[in-house]
Amino acid sequence: MGDPFGTHRMKRTARSRLAAVLLPLWLQQQLGYTATWAGLILAPVGLVAILLTPWVGRRIDRGDPRWLATVSFVTFALVFWARAQFDMHTDVWHLVLPTFLQGVAAAFFFIPLVSIVVSGLPPDRLPAAFGLSNFLRISAGAFGVSIATTAWEDGAAVHHARLVESVTPDNPAWGDTLTVLEATGLSREQALAVVARQVDLQAFTLSVNEVFMVSAVLSLALAAIVWVARPVRRPAPASVAGRGEPNRAQPARGQPARS
Repeated sequence: MGDPFGTHRMKRTARSRLAAVLLPLWLQQQLGYTATWAGLILAPVGLVAILLTPWVGRRIDRGDPRWLATVSFVTFALVFWARAQFDMHTDVWHLVLPTFLQGVAAAFFFIPLVSIVVSGLPPDRLPAAFGLSNFLRISAGAFGVSIATTAWEDGAAVHHARLVESVTPDNPAWGDTLTVLEATGLSREQALAVVARQVDLQAFTLSVNEVFMVSAVLSLALAAIVWVARPVRRPAPASVAGRGEPNRAQPARGQPARS
């Protein structure tokens, strides 16, 4: 039996929206990237997917679509794991490289999952299946964005509180940092503002790393769960000598063949 309710697609879409929303937010709000640069960093997702999707579509009937979906989930896990290693000094190249891999994962995701969703369904039920699948996909995307941003902000608050605990007059590093900043011409208030900004940046970066790591674990879990679905294959039409020609009725014994 297939996956008529689109459960796997719903879960995967939630994490896909998470990556598409959380990464630009972190780049713009914490690292100071403009909206244009954040968009350029994410652009390879669509470009690579457009190039590879036709190739995947031509091979969807040559094997089990669950294998292609597994490749997608494992690649997504690799992408999220790579993003979990980001810090505030990550350069543009290391930001873009996982995005190329995400495009590969997206190309191997949509067509196999759609094939699993509608496998075994009669034609008259396909519109309802696609409608339900799209409804779940959109709903999961909305929930995923809300949950991801909330988890990111809550995690940042926790990390901020832990980092501030070390900012005390008894900490020699704290005094040395203020001395260095004031030596550059900053006032005490300006130096404190710089330190506060660094604490905020570190807190949000640690939190986004945790969210991406959780997403990597979930992707690996879904790579196993997708095998619970059992896509139904329709029998291929009979052919003559493997040339794809329809079989012709054989004449009865003793009767001449019709031309």
